[in-house]
Amino acid sequence: MFRTKTIDATQGPIIPQIIIFAIPLILTTLIQTLFNAVDIAVLGNMADTRAVAAVGATTTIVHLIIDAFVGISSGAKIVLSRLIGRNDEKELHRTIDTSIILAVGFGIIISIAGIAFSPFFMRWVDCPTECFDDAVIYLQIYLASAPAILLYNYGSAVLTSAGDTRRPLYFAIASGLLNVVLNIVLCLVLPNKVVAVAIATAASQVLSAVLVMIRLCRLDGIMRVRISRIRFNFKSCMQLLRFGVPLSLQTLIYPLANLQIASAINSHGVACMAGNSAASTVEQMTAAFRNAFSASTATFIGQNLGAEKPDRVRKSLWYNLGLALLINTAVSLTVLFTNEYWIHIFLKDDMSAVEYALTRNDMLMAALPFAVVNAVLGSAIQAFGYPICSTINSVAWVLGFRALWMTAIYPSHPTYANLILCFAVSWGLTMICNIVIFTFVYIRYKKGKYKRI
Repeated sequence: MFRTKTIDATQGPIIPQIIIFAIPLILTTLIQTLFNAVDIAVLGNMADTRAVAAVGATTTIVHLIIDAFVGISSGAKIVLSRLIGRNDEKELHRTIDTSIILAVGFGIIISIAGIAFSPFFMRWVDCPTECFDDAVIYLQIYLASAPAILLYNYGSAVLTSAGDTRRPLYFAIASGLLNVVLNIVLCLVLPNKVVAVAIATAASQVLSAVLVMIRLCRLDGIMRVRISRIRFNFKSCMQLLRFGVPLSLQTLIYPLANLQIASAINSHGVACMAGNSAASTVEQMTAAFRNAFSASTATFIGQNLGAEKPDRVRKSLWYNLGLALLINTAVSLTVLFTNEYWIHIFLKDDMSAVEYALTRNDMLMAALPFAVVNAVLGSAIQAFGYPICSTINSVAWVLGFRALWMTAIYPSHPTYANLILCFAVSWGLTMICNIVIFTFVYIRYKKGKYKRI
């Protein structure tokens, strides 16, 4: 049907297909994270700890604003996977067109609002005075590229739902290389190193969006996008929002829950901020592995639900979960044994910041299996048509529990380690509830009572 190099999850051996599907996703996220980490590495070596802290201070706000709208693209993956599975060409074309229009529209809104309110956002997270101005300008430049960021994510969702995970990898390599080159060149030219890395990051986002759109316009078959014929479809929009809004809210919950934690981290000083930022970069690298199997779970279950193949639905879940746990356990052990090496890449001489970074990574790598189970089961619940259940679970154990921790537990022992422990415990509680919810959802599916598109 598509006449392009994609994976058909509805037929053939599942395990090899999952591996072939997941590897490019893992590499894509790793490359994106590594290239984004160049911002921190360049600043750590060409500027100072204050510059690293300025970029790190924007992380929570960036996730809060961008990820909320990127979450809707996760809903698009579910809808598109179902439509591909049942071969609904007409509705598939409408959904792709509507996704692109939503991406551009949401991106423009984010850019305008983000640039205007960046100073307010940085005051909201108690950004220290010594790095406030740099943090604001970095955030403004980054958010100016929001249309490109969303267009890339929504376009990649279209390719991924059809089983094409290699093209996003190629695009990530190209945009990442541009980011590296511009980081070095602009830092040599511009006196403000934070502005230099911000411009480099925004330019790389634009390139990735251009590349993904070129690919979509060159696809064969019904998935090909024709810019002159793009039309908004209200029904498709409602379907995307039905699945996407709960996922968007769920994505939004994490940075919202972390706002109070971010403020507490900032209160420990610039060294803590820099160390936390460096450790977060390493953690994002490990997230590439669980996120790949999360996307694989959604795509494989979604396509087989659409094709009405219950045996492959069941195997898609268990094979993804097993592979995810096996590979992520190896990753967490690797990071634990090489932790200090990775941290010193980003933090050259500030040993106080290094200690903060090592504390975060040691604690979170030990709790990584909880996050892996949450990623796979959460995607499975969403693919079956119950994204609101995942959202409620996150509200309870991410937003609610972390707020409780910061109000009742942290004040009695206000250490950085106590802040990080909050993440690990909330992962564990979320996992327990995800297991219960998935059991209920799967029993309903076995009885033929799942939500159809």
